[in-house]
Amino acid sequence: METAESEKTRFEVECEFVQALANPNYLNFLAQRGYFKEEYFVNYLRYLLYWKQPQYARCLKFPQCLHMLEALQSQQFRDAMAYGPSAKYVEDQVVLQWQFYLRKRNRLFMMPGEEGQDLEESDEDADNKQKDTDDEEDEDMVKAADTEAAESETTSTK
Repeated sequence: METAESEKTRFEVECEFVQALANPNYLNFLAQRGYFKEEYFVNYLRYLLYWKQPQYARCLKFPQCLHMLEALQSQQFRDAMAYGPSAKYVEDQVVLQWQFYLRKRNRLFMMPGEEGQDLEESDEDADNKQKDTDDEEDEDMVKAADTEAAESETTSTK
C-alpha cells in the first residue's frame, strides 16, 4: 500500500513524464537509448493511457502529450522516432498545429468582437458622417446667406 505522500509523488512524476512526451526531441532521445525496445517500458506507456481520462487530463498543461502517448502505442511510431529527421518532422507538425490553432482561435474569438466593433464603428462613423454632413449643410447655408447678403448689398448700392 502506498502512503498519501508517495501517491502524490507518483502522480506528480507521472504527470511530468507524460507531459515530457509532448517533446519529439525527448522521444528521439528515448528511442536512441533503446527504451522503446524494452517490454517493461512499452507496458509503462500502455499503463499511462489513464491520463486520457478527463479527471487526469485536466491536470496537463501540454495536451499534445496525450496524442504522442497514443502514437507511442504503435511499434512503427516508436521505431520512427529513433531517426532524427522523423523527430524533426513531428516537431515541425506540432509547431504548425499550434500556429494554426492560435490563428483559428483568434479568428473564432476575435471575430464576434471585431464584428461588433465594426458595427459600433460603423454606427459611430455614420453618426460622425451625419454630423459632418449637417455641419457642411449649415456652412453651405451660411455661405449662401452671406452670398445673398453680399449680392443684395451690391444691388442696393447700385
